[in-house]
Amino acid sequence: MLSVFPVRKLSSLLLSFVLMVTIGVNSVESPVNGSTTASNITSTSSSPLLLPSQQDLYFNSTSEDGESKITEQIKELLRERIDNNKTNAAIAIGLVDKNGTQFYSYGQLSHNSNAKVDQNTIFAIGSNTKVFTALLLADMVNNGLVNLDDPVERYLPVNVTVPQYKGHKITLEDLATHTSGLPEWPYNYCPQYDPSRASVQDSIQFRLGLINCTKDYTIKQFYQALSNTSLSGEPGSQFHYSTFGSGLLGHILVLKSNMSSYEELLQKRILDVLGMNSTGINLSEQDKMRLAIGHYKGQEIPMWNLSAPIEGGGAIYSTAADMVKFLSANIGLIKTVLDKPMQDSHLIRHGTGQLLPNNLQTSEGAKLDYYVGLGWIITTNFGHEIIWHNGATASGYNAFMGFNPTTERGVVILTSDDITSNNVSNIVFNDKDTLSNLIMDLLTRN
Repeated sequence: MLSVFPVRKLSSLLLSFVLMVTIGVNSVESPVNGSTTASNITSTSSSPLLLPSQQDLYFNSTSEDGESKITEQIKELLRERIDNNKTNAAIAIGLVDKNGTQFYSYGQLSHNSNAKVDQNTIFAIGSNTKVFTALLLADMVNNGLVNLDDPVERYLPVNVTVPQYKGHKITLEDLATHTSGLPEWPYNYCPQYDPSRASVQDSIQFRLGLINCTKDYTIKQFYQALSNTSLSGEPGSQFHYSTFGSGLLGHILVLKSNMSSYEELLQKRILDVLGMNSTGINLSEQDKMRLAIGHYKGQEIPMWNLSAPIEGGGAIYSTAADMVKFLSANIGLIKTVLDKPMQDSHLIRHGTGQLLPNNLQTSEGAKLDYYVGLGWIITTNFGHEIIWHNGATASGYNAFMGFNPTTERGVVILTSDDITSNNVSNIVFNDKDTLSNLIMDLLTRN
């Protein structure tokens, strides 16, 4: 097992999509611009270093008064992503720092609704769910309910065989850090619609078939897959992104907590604490009235409700306003009982071997280092860090969230559009894209 390094590093990131796996805080609503100012705000005077690729660029996301803002240029570029692709989709961005929160949204809920989206519009967040699952683990560790080095088999029925590698057992930490050796997906998870290939299947029929198939995946099938899977290597030794592992972690935590479902556990330990009242998995009819319908090449796609075994890997729906609350708490701008578990989840625990979510390889020329915490991916350079995750779903959504602990600033971007038309999951990492550079400037500029 590698050591834990409590470092704080900053950089630009290079990220590609993830297919899916998918506070009691009193805030003050501004009657002028709808921004929210968080209480218990802290600040830092340290200055971030700009990456070499940024030092020669002249993108500026600051206003005339020097504050970092969602500028008119950013808004225009977001509108262009929707209008130029003619997808009929929607997009929302949230920015938070010690000065408060800002939001901008563009588009409408659906083809049949003229209602405009805003910061309270609901989107699927895909694999960003994995960060919530890992935080549940960190919180339960902090409360003495489980330990990071507990073997997985301790919490599963005795008739379930958990694979080992030459006598080495999978631990809860291995699941949270994608170092369990489990494959990306269970081998029996709708193999006729291989989820890892959904992004390259140029067919809405493929998406619809996958969505219809996965909803019937059972715990029995999940256990069968676990019992008959061989590990790719020794647990704790190598990063291999695994929705299988994240789903298993969520399932184990539900069993240990005696909750009825992953959503109930999530609600009690995170959502209620942070006041994320518009976040969940099984949307009510009232919630669905605020849902931006997902799109694939301009066509609307039905909701994708993942089956229980995989929920911990990508089932959450949320809003820009709620996700900004989540980032605020992770940055430390608001104080809750989750402070310590959140800080623990940010610690570097393993290198990724230059692999990104979905096990995509970074370019050979990349001069950045990639690590994994509990759930979060951490990209480092020059002694600083950016902590992030992303997600995309077969049902036509993709998203990015990330924050810079040095500048105490975070950004979330949600869209009801597929990555093939409007990829926001890698929006800050494409240094040839103006919008990407502007968003990176938001994260790194003091």
